[in-house]
Amino acid sequence: MSDDLYAFRTIDGAISRTKSLLWPFHAGIWLRLAVIALFIGGAGGFNPFSYNFGGADQIDQAGVPSDLGLTDPTILLIVGGVLLLGLLFLYLGSVFQFVFVDCLSSGEVSLSRTFGLRTGKGLRLFLFQVLLILLLIAAMALLVVLFVLPAAAVGEASILLGLVVLIPALLLLALLFGVVFLFTTDFVVPVMIARDCGVIEGWKKVWGFLVADLKNTLVYLVTRFILGIVVGIILFVLVLLVLLVVGLPLAGIALLAMGLTPTAAPVFFIPLLIIGILIALPLLLLVQVPFVTFFRYYALLVLGLFSPEHDLLPAREA
Repeated sequence: MSDDLYAFRTIDGAISRTKSLLWPFHAGIWLRLAVIALFIGGAGGFNPFSYNFGGADQIDQAGVPSDLGLTDPTILLIVGGVLLLGLLFLYLGSVFQFVFVDCLSSGEVSLSRTFGLRTGKGLRLFLFQVLLILLLIAAMALLVVLFVLPAAAVGEASILLGLVVLIPALLLLALLFGVVFLFTTDFVVPVMIARDCGVIEGWKKVWGFLVADLKNTLVYLVTRFILGIVVGIILFVLVLLVLLVVGLPLAGIALLAMGLTPTAAPVFFIPLLIIGILIALPLLLLVQVPFVTFFRYYALLVLGLFSPEHDLLPAREA
């Protein structure tokens, strides 16, 4: 039975290919893959974005001084700069999605070898992702308008009822968009490489073979979700260990400084915090490398079974 299910048949192969690429340990390969992991996201392969709506009034009411010495143009400049950096990061992540597939399909892990060749496809993927994010925000806003605002005009009991309906609807919407993002990175990106096409044509091909084999499509989604939870738990433990290993010595130094010169403790705190971040960030990225690599190999192997014409991975030697 399991031999007919692509999601199960490819797990061992993905583990084997991940081991072959990462072991024996080669610092250059791990560091380059860590850079890719930084831009494309964690083990799940997607960088989540958080949105905070209407929080300014709550902050002001909480007693935080409203005058922080920032003029309106300065605030707009800061917000614009942060937004621009976020878009740049998302664009680079889109390009590195293709570079990552190139690395795994060729066996040559390089950040620059195909980066220039993939900027065009990266731009198309970037625009597609931005459109999806905007659609998600618009859909969430529409749900709020439909369920919460009419209830607010009636009374508190109606608001609670509206929230009971709204929260599951938002979760279902987020799940739907999450599946679209997952299939885009797992299948559409390699199909775009194999066919040298755009996002829409790539999605048409992917949609065709996913719908033609709904059993394997659903099993892949469920298996991918379960593997994501398992890996997330493992990563959580590893992240805690890294933070403890890095943080405990620095905390000891900080406590020692406070004991010797209490008045100078704040002076030591900021440099120690910066040192801790500079040490922990690369380690946290390196911890993700095996999992990010496994998931991308896994998706490419499943794609090869769904549609052999889009198989980008070379056959393993017997």
